Amino acid sequence: MVSVLKWTDRAIAEYGTLLDYLYEEWSEEIAQRVITDINHTVLRIQNSPEQFPVFIKKRQVRRCVVSPQTSIFFKIKKDYIEISSVFDNRQNPRKRKL
Repeated sequence: MVSVLKWTDRAIAEYGTLLDYLYEEWSEEIAQRVITDINHTVLRIQNSPEQFPVFIKKRQVRRCVVSPQTSIFFKIKKDYIEISSVFDNRQNPRKRKL
């Protein structure tokens, strides 16, 4: 079953920041590869969100590791899936606000 996805403002901003960093510090090729990986991962989340483990049990936040550098955090709501963060794993984990 495919679910509707909704991105929070925070997730959109973090995704944009990640892409800006990749384009500036790496290359268009690397940025495009990351975009492809994230798009593929988002489809996996959309098609089968339960396959990803609960990361914060109290709030039912799930984590999907896209790559060693990137994770997507999301919640399964009644009528949709909410992507709450696209986190760069190289950052201090204390910056992760879910």
